[in-house]
Amino acid sequence: MSQDALSKWIKLGGYIVTAAFAGMLILGFFTGETDLLSDLYEKVGTAAEIGAIAAFALWLARLLFLQLKKRKVGFLKWAQIAYKLLREHHTLIGWAAFSGAIAHGSYFFLQTNEEWESIYSGLATLIGFAFLVTFGLILDKWAKGKKYLAYKKIHRAIAIVFGIALGVHLLIG
Repeated sequence: MSQDALSKWIKLGGYIVTAAFAGMLILGFFTGETDLLSDLYEKVGTAAEIGAIAAFALWLARLLFLQLKKRKVGFLKWAQIAYKLLREHHTLIGWAAFSGAIAHGSYFFLQTNEEWESIYSGLATLIGFAFLVTFGLILDKWAKGKKYLAYKKIHRAIAIVFGIALGVHLLIG
């Protein structure tokens, strides 16, 4: 399968996942808590975690590739393709993860009687994710030239804070 064909499938999958999570957000508002829905929304949270981890892995892969390139180490073709696809679809992966996090968080915030540590750590993580997405949008739409580098540093710093908050939430929740 060519990289362009794979890219189209990734986009289609990303849009479907984002739409499904948005639909689940609406479903979560109209239904009460049940064991089935609780398990489903738990899985949505796991999918959002995977998206966040994929974005973090992209950053680590970039750092690794830069170091390997400096040392003139050859790259595996599949690793380059995977990196390029992740980089190309970073924003879409972020939106899918964010929509999953919103669906997961809103359901558990509104429908359950979970322990307060889990609820507040999740809320803090969701707020951090919202800041990350907001700065990502600013970076994508308005930052040019020197502003771009400054906003990119802010976006990375917020990503680190978000990653720490997510780690705390995963340990507590």
